Amino acid sequence: MSKGYSAKWIIAADGNLYEDCTIIVDEGKVQEIIKTESLDIDSIKHHKDFGHSVITPGFINLHNHLQYTEVGKIKSKGFKYCIKRLFVTLKKHYFIAGINKNSFIYKLANLLSEYFCLGRDEKIHSFKKGLELSLLNGTTCVAQLSKESKYFNLLNEIPIKTYLFFELFSDSPDSSKEEFRNIQKKIDKLLKQKSENTFVGVAPHSVCSVHKRLFKTLTKYCKKNNILMTVRLAESQDEMDWLKYGFSDVDILNEFTGNKKFDPNIKGVSPVIYLDEIGAINKRLLASYGNYLTKEDLEILKENSVSFAYAPRVSDNLHHKKLDFDTVLKYFPKKFGFGTNSLAFNEDLSLLNEVRYVNKGQLSAIEVIEYLTKYPAKILRLDNITGTLESGKDADFNVFKLGENETYNDVINKERPDYVYIKAHKMVSKGELVKKV
Repeated sequence: MSKGYSAKWIIAADGNLYEDCTIIVDEGKVQEIIKTESLDIDSIKHHKDFGHSVITPGFINLHNHLQYTEVGKIKSKGFKYCIKRLFVTLKKHYFIAGINKNSFIYKLANLLSEYFCLGRDEKIHSFKKGLELSLLNGTTCVAQLSKESKYFNLLNEIPIKTYLFFELFSDSPDSSKEEFRNIQKKIDKLLKQKSENTFVGVAPHSVCSVHKRLFKTLTKYCKKNNILMTVRLAESQDEMDWLKYGFSDVDILNEFTGNKKFDPNIKGVSPVIYLDEIGAINKRLLASYGNYLTKEDLEILKENSVSFAYAPRVSDNLHHKKLDFDTVLKYFPKKFGFGTNSLAFNEDLSLLNEVRYVNKGQLSAIEVIEYLTKYPAKILRLDNITGTLESGKDADFNVFKLGENETYNDVINKERPDYVYIKAHKMVSKGELVKKV
């Protein structure tokens, strides 16, 4: 028998605002949305009336590094990890001691060092904590970036929908061939094992940490297999300097992480033109950050239907610079969503807080919900199963309790939902996890 979930308002992200209505769900799928007054209670197995509340689709986070959630807060114990920390401390001192401690390169090197010194169990714990915090903030689908496959099995077993982008690095034609060979085998294997909630893509890190040979190979591979690629684009001044001069502090970071120095394919151009020259700018690309994008860059991205993951708080925290929100709305209409990165560089994993940080009246409450649900679902090509509360889609939704004088417009001022459901299974109740990940 079916289940029913009623609320004062339902923002289904399907172009309609439903008032005094009920979502009818059967076997985890939305069947229809009907007026509550016409609901036949005897025809459904379970009915939950949330009263003066608003229901929205579950949120979709387009840029996550959940593995870093507890980095700096936990440490692995034992002699082996003490030796690891000593080795990394000495290595870090040798390579990056002279770099400004407030710089992006230093902060990133420090994060990678801390993470490297964690054991497998601690890394898994950190990752799970990130998933739990995401759920508490109403996120039911994440785009996760990591170079490690160990998180795949965990993601494969939980109901959260995940687009797992494998991060890649290379410094030469030879390392590009080896990196691609490894990731191709890994993806081919995982695609055979994946659950219906798990999807796989590639994430060459950036133009200054991935050789042109790998970018070219991955572009062809993504086109042939119709999978997505995401890349950090025009993120930092170090990236821009590397392209302009052929060197920057990025070279030090690359060497610190085990890559040799390599030169740009073309000097004196923007990252967008650099990638466009090698055919990597296309509709399968999800660009992130974009703090140093020019008008010319933005026009190229728009012409090629590139999507955008906007992470304004992390951009300000790391680079003291972000792409202006009006610019994002102008060049990526209905082609962008928000990302939180990780607690390593952000205050929390709340997508609502991410939106509030930049939205100064440009988007209405209904439009905000669409940019947290419908549009990112389309970007990840998951709009056939999630993103809106339409018939046939998974019943992934959030419930926000409203104050006596509040309306659906006040949903954008809420810190987090009171209830979170995935396929009609309750994941969060009264702001608390029903069950730990």
